[in-house]
Amino acid sequence: NTNSDKFQVNEKEVTIFFSDIRGFTNTSEKMNNAKNLIEYLNTYMEPMSNIIIKYNGTIDKYIGDAIMAYWNAPLDVENHADIAVKASLEQLEALNELNRKFEKDKLPTIDIGIGLNSGEVIVGEMGSSLRSDYTVIGDAINLGSRVESLCKYYGSKLNITNFTKDKLKEKYIFRFLDLVKVKGKTQPVEIWQVIGSGEAKDDLKNELENYHKAIEFYKESNFSDALELFRKLDNLENKTNKNIYKIYIKRCEEFIQTPPKDFDGVYEHTTKA
Repeated sequence: NTNSDKFQVNEKEVTIFFSDIRGFTNTSEKMNNAKNLIEYLNTYMEPMSNIIIKYNGTIDKYIGDAIMAYWNAPLDVENHADIAVKASLEQLEALNELNRKFEKDKLPTIDIGIGLNSGEVIVGEMGSSLRSDYTVIGDAINLGSRVESLCKYYGSKLNITNFTKDKLKEKYIFRFLDLVKVKGKTQPVEIWQVIGSGEAKDDLKNELENYHKAIEFYKESNFSDALELFRKLDNLENKTNKNIYKIYIKRCEEFIQTPPKDFDGVYEHTTKA
């Protein structure tokens, strides 16, 4: 019986979850000692982890202020994409409550980004005969991590890929963010922001309808009509995303100046984050 026989490995479709705290270095510098910092971090980690577990997720590891988790391994979770989105939205709600408490206690508030992706991964015991862990590896994991790190760029809190979106059975409020080529991947990936569950109403409904109309213009290389709409949206008082309109205004202005050849709507993210 060799050591390799002990390691059970198989392929499975999972929904992968990554989250981390924005600007955590700044926050940790405001804390006067390590004990307070750990206590503060645990006040955040505890409810977030409890929500993942409540929704039958598997917490893979904590990496500093980041959490990596997944659904549908080792135990099967039906509709794992929906469950992952629900758990993520619940974490964002719990965080709002937590931030109110932090404000009252004169502690810095926490802003997080979450990324989800669904796909086939290799799951099982990995490591050495001295120390092994049940974990997941594969391309789908790296993509989940990349999508999470792009929350900062797009001004969103919960990003998902088209691979996760295509599996969702329930109703959510979405904003299309971009069609991107990420480092190390040849196929473009759609990135969507999940704003909440249910349907958009009133101002939000109008904002998103106009925004998606502007995106259509943009994809059709009609940059001047797109620009006009993006500028209008950027002037809204209660916008649900502070970055996205500025991103597209800048792109449209550049494309009007230097029209792209064979435009396919794909944006290439060259950096890692």
